[in-house]
Amino acid sequence: MNEISSKDFLELSKMLPELRFEYALAKMIETQNLWGLYGDNGWVMLKADEDACIPIWPHKEFAESWVKDEFPNCQPKQIDFVEWIDTWLPGMQNNNTLVLVFPLGDDEEGIMLEAEEMIGCIEEDLEKLATDNPH
Repeated sequence: MNEISSKDFLELSKMLPELRFEYALAKMIETQNLWGLYGDNGWVMLKADEDACIPIWPHKEFAESWVKDEFPNCQPKQIDFVEWIDTWLPGMQNNNTLVLVFPLGDDEEGIMLEAEEMIGCIEEDLEKLATDNPH
């Protein structure tokens, strides 16, 4: 089952990395999950200069389209959002592993940031949602 239409896929593909980052954060909070790539050796990690980073996406389709070129033996795998916040990000912070949010391909990189910065962005978005939607 597709999460998004091909029209939405195309529109998102044309967005600037900063806008895709904002979209990805909002979508992860809304759906309470995100997508990474998982293969024979575990979760896919990339080398960026001297840093390791883990690519993530808000939709399975984007992970699938990225995997075909770069990592043919990997499959998109869903990550629970609460687990991402409580386990993944603190662990990545301890290991100095960066997060690569919503990359599209060789030409169109995503936003790369430290786990601590990602936590801050998520907290900001959650606070904003709480303020915008008081119960």
